[in-house]
Amino acid sequence: MGMTLSEKQRVREVADRKEDLKNYLYRRGLTKAPDGRDIEELSLFTLEHVAITVKANIARGLI
Repeated sequence: MGMTLSEKQRVREVADRKEDLKNYLYRRGLTKAPDGRDIEELSLFTLEHVAITVKANIARGLI
């Protein structure tokens, strides 16, 4: 049996959010996470964490 419509929507929303976060990080010149992994390999959770860290560093004037 296939996925329900709500499951498909959730999968699409996760994929869209990951793409938005990757684009945000690429625009800021990041291609690797602090642990050395490529941005393309990261989970949504890790992408969110890296993006939050970048935003905090920008706010602090560190970037």
